[in-house]
This record gives sequence, structure tokens and C-alpha cells, in this order.
Amino acid sequence: MSRFSQYDTDEERLPEGVTRTGYDADTQTYSYRDSEGNHWEGAPGNRYGRLTQGSQGAESEPFVPGTPRRWEHEKESWRQSWAPLLNFFVLIGLFLCGVVWLLYRNKAPVEKLDCGIGQAEYRIAKGDTCWAIAEDKGTSVEGLLGINVGLDCDKLRIGRTICVPLKGQHVG
Repeated sequence: MSRFSQYDTDEERLPEGVTRTGYDADTQTYSYRDSEGNHWEGAPGNRYGRLTQGSQGAESEPFVPGTPRRWEHEKESWRQSWAPLLNFFVLIGLFLCGVVWLLYRNKAPVEKLDCGIGQAEYRIAKGDTCWAIAEDKGTSVEGLLGINVGLDCDKLRIGRTICVPLKGQHVG
């Protein structure tokens, strides 16, 4: 027995005053009648759910099985029919935005250095320090900082370009 079996009765699932009156096996629809005598029908294949009104009161014409149902004539808006596909396209769009952001987030505009005469551009690589660069180029750290105003040796970024003196030309 299901743990939700207490909700399987008509008294628990149907609105107040509505009783189930029958089932049409051909159309797979349940028929209901409310306390005012109005006839209601469920959607095909649903035991409970949205009910549509079939007839008005006891004085109306009797229910004839096989007649077109009200929900068969309802025209769905384009948003209802395209909603799952639109959600899919939104997810794909967000995914592509994320991919583009990941690929191009570190792409800063290339700064063009104007190194003076007797100087060359040097691209900082992983593991470089101001002292190692200065030793390699035959200058001092103070000379390297004098050429590159605003250079912070504690925050060298890989890929950044700085100016260094050519080998053999001592600066400062």
C-alpha cells in the first residue's frame, strides 16, 4: 500500500460537493457532477486534475459520449507550446556566454611599450623575479625599476611586457 493512499479517495481529491459519476473507456475521461447539477469532465487520461464544464445544470441536454470536449477546442498560445524549447535555448545561450567569458576574460588589450634606445621589450615568464631579470640583463633592480615606472616587483604578472636594457648596457 502506498504511503499516499489516504489521498486517493474522491473526498480528499475533488472539490467540495463534486462526485464522480462515470468513466468513458473510449475517450479515457472521467465524468463528475457538482451539487448544483452541472456536469464536469476531466482531461483524457487524468483521474484528477483540471475539470472542464460539460453542461449547465439538470435542465441542459444530456451528456453524449464521443462529443467534442471543450479542451479540444482551446487554442494554446505560442508561448505555451514553445516554452520547453525556449527554456532550452536560454540554457544554451547562458552556457555559450559562460564559455565566451572563460575564454576571453584574461585577454586584456596588448599594451605597446615605447622602450628607449638601448632597451628591449621583455615578456615576464613563470618564475621570473625582478632580481633574476636584472641579473640576466646585467643591471641592478634599481635600474630596472628606473626604466619601468610603476613596476611592482612583488606583483609581476605572467605575460606582462617590461623594458630591460640590452646586455652590456648598465643602467643606473
